[in-house]
Parts: sequence; C-alpha cells; structure tokens
Amino acid sequence: MVDRTSLVVYFRNPKAVKHIASFGEIKYYTKKGKYAILYLNREDIEKVTGELKKIKLVRKVEPTLFENDEYQLEFDVK
Repeated sequence: MVDRTSLVVYFRNPKAVKHIASFGEIKYYTKKGKYAILYLNREDIEKVTGELKKIKLVRKVEPTLFENDEYQLEFDVK
C-alpha cells in the first residue's frame, strides 16, 4: 500500500488550481478561501513542495496537521 499525505496549498488566483492538479489529487478547494487540499505520495512531498513554491500563483504551501500527534482524535465508543 502506498503511503499518502496531504498538503494545504494557498493560491492567489483560482486559475492556479489547474496547475496544482498536475502535481497530485485535489480533494477539496475553495475560491473564497483561496486554498486547496492536495493528496500525494509521501515520498514525493519534498520535490512537489519545491515545485509548487516556484509557481507565481501559489502563495504558500504547508503540510496538514492531520498527521501531527497533537491533532489525532481518539474515539472510545463503548
């Protein structure tokens, strides 16, 4: 099984979504909030982050906090 992770990509213009989609799978994006959630293979994350930062329409690229231990949710339903 391929290990996948997600990035939050903030953009200046909604036209950037077409460029962002070429790097991975876009699960969600909003024009008003000007960000997209991009899923990609964990091994490609450094290369893709560098390439996304070179695009003029992209403002910022951040990893999501879902993999962070602080934000893990545990549901104990009994």
